[in-house]
Amino acid sequence: MPTYSIVNEKLLQIDLASEEVLAKKGAMIAYKGAVNFQGALLSGGRLSEVAMRQVAGEGLKLMKAKGTGEVLYAHHGLLVNLLKLTGERLYIESDYVLAFDARLRSGTEFLGNQGGVGGLVRGAMAGQGLFTTTLEGHGECAVLSSGDMIELTVDPNKPVFVDPQAYVAHKGNLSTSIHTDVSWKTFVGQGSGESFQFKFVGTGSVYIQADER
Repeated sequence: MPTYSIVNEKLLQIDLASEEVLAKKGAMIAYKGAVNFQGALLSGGRLSEVAMRQVAGEGLKLMKAKGTGEVLYAHHGLLVNLLKLTGERLYIESDYVLAFDARLRSGTEFLGNQGGVGGLVRGAMAGQGLFTTTLEGHGECAVLSSGDMIELTVDPNKPVFVDPQAYVAHKGNLSTSIHTDVSWKTFVGQGSGESFQFKFVGTGSVYIQADER
């Protein structure tokens, strides 16, 4: 299986031994060995959703690296984080997917399936558009963040509220909704400035970045 290692906070190295890995197109900055590259698109999800995502210009453009050698990846100076999945499904903004391999099944999900109109509002507030990317299985994936990425644990008795601009991903048995904190003070300029948040309820983890976009 491909081996992932963080060279420094902004640089990822993946070692291949007659294997392949998928990474964000344009993120490869150097490689050694006999490695071939070819374009790829995110697979998985219903055909209609994949097609709609491409029409909407929200497709995750990937580059497949295959062979034996070492490949270095980085993207716009963002921080690199490694997440290990043990059978869960990870919901993640496509902008923050750096690399993964065949141990994880990729997919596309219409945000309307995650709470109807509320899901669409959540996507618009986070800058995701109408779709989100899913990764599921047993393996590692490399995730980008602007600022340190922090894991927040959610349990049934302690819902978590997240600013939309700080959200990166979530996993587990979680339901999401929009929480509003709008009052008369908001309209006279005395509100908190944080009138809308994502509310996560259930059991799982939410990943946020310590730098709002």
